[in-house]
Amino acid sequence: MQHRLRLISERMRSSFWMIPALMMAASIGLAQLMLYLDKVTTLSTLPGLSWMGLEDPDSARSLLTTIAASTITVAGTVFSITMVALTLASNQFGPRLVRNFMRDRGTQVALGIFLATFIYALMVLRGINALQDPGASHDLSVHTAFVLSLISIAFLIYFIHNVALSIQVDNVTYHINREFSAAIDEHYPSERKFDKRVQCYPPDKLKLGENYLSIFTEESGYLLAVDKSALIAWAEKHDCSIRLDWHPGSFINHWSRVARIYEPPRQLDSEDISATINGAISMGPLPTAEQDVVFSIHQMAQIAVRALSPGINDPFTAYSCIDRLVDGIGKVLQRPELPNCFHDEQGKLRLVTTVLDFTDLLNAAFDEIREYGRESGVVMRHLLNALRDLAEICTRKKDIHCFNAYLDRLEEDVAISVEDQFDRKAAEEKITEIRYRLSRH
Repeated sequence: MQHRLRLISERMRSSFWMIPALMMAASIGLAQLMLYLDKVTTLSTLPGLSWMGLEDPDSARSLLTTIAASTITVAGTVFSITMVALTLASNQFGPRLVRNFMRDRGTQVALGIFLATFIYALMVLRGINALQDPGASHDLSVHTAFVLSLISIAFLIYFIHNVALSIQVDNVTYHINREFSAAIDEHYPSERKFDKRVQCYPPDKLKLGENYLSIFTEESGYLLAVDKSALIAWAEKHDCSIRLDWHPGSFINHWSRVARIYEPPRQLDSEDISATINGAISMGPLPTAEQDVVFSIHQMAQIAVRALSPGINDPFTAYSCIDRLVDGIGKVLQRPELPNCFHDEQGKLRLVTTVLDFTDLLNAAFDEIREYGRESGVVMRHLLNALRDLAEICTRKKDIHCFNAYLDRLEEDVAISVEDQFDRKAAEEKITEIRYRLSRH
């Protein structure tokens, strides 16, 4: 339930309608409150506030009509600017980055404040029209609308400033890297205390037996999240083991097997077991960063690949993306490995998950960049400089082996694709230096 609520929260945050809808609902309540206060008090009769009194209802209606018309017009302008920004972001950075712009709180609040001011002005205008007593006061309601219009002007300036910042590539990569870092902090603890229930074990060496029930997905899509605690509790209750075949972020076809139940409970129907397992797995049409660390890596790599395309040809953007990617992967290298085996209190294996290793992260981060930048000596040199810094903190033997295997691929690319002798020689020297740094660990 907790994972599903977080997924719902993520979807709401990525929508334009949630915050504006809440603000419009709040404006309706505020309008009713101000109209009620106008009935029980007269603002202009208070000491020092006589200047705030309005002469007649017609002047109040005229002011509210002006506020409503202007705010809805500016709201349309804000929406148009937002669509232009989304189009530019999609063309320059890729369609995956549209989600980041839609999640921007500043844009959502700016759109909401204009719509809320418009709704408030309409509600108060309706309340004034409904007043039967010509001597009734409506000063507080009208002046509140005026204050909301001033706030709207301030948010218009902020919105233009925010849009100008949001389309700058350095700002985009910074926010993606921050999201990447937050995902690492959540899924890769800075230190892992000894716990016999949680272990790291090579999947190919697990002896789970041959008696298992295959569980297939109920729909195709991306695996967004896995409720591990629910699966462990169910496996412990029915004295069996569960092995997941996919990790969050994977695309699963509608005919694919998602899990295997070893020693499945005979007293339960296979359809009931399948429904339980699929209920603990969240699927969706689009990938998210909920449990998928590679999601942010793919976003950054996409920006770099587009920057290296002949139509854009912007290597400096690629440099920025490479630096951010190495920074995030370096953070993973300094954390303990993710556990893939989960036991109960009695030490029985209950859940085996599929986790990403260092090779998966390297491939996700740099395969496309290497493919599209292999002919550019300066790009390859910058990539190798960044990997040289990464080699300083690569200390696990398995990670070092993966690192050397990736260097073999880079060395082959340099020998085949880099035509300039200076660039080729400089790249080969950097690869040799990286291998030397890895050998010292």
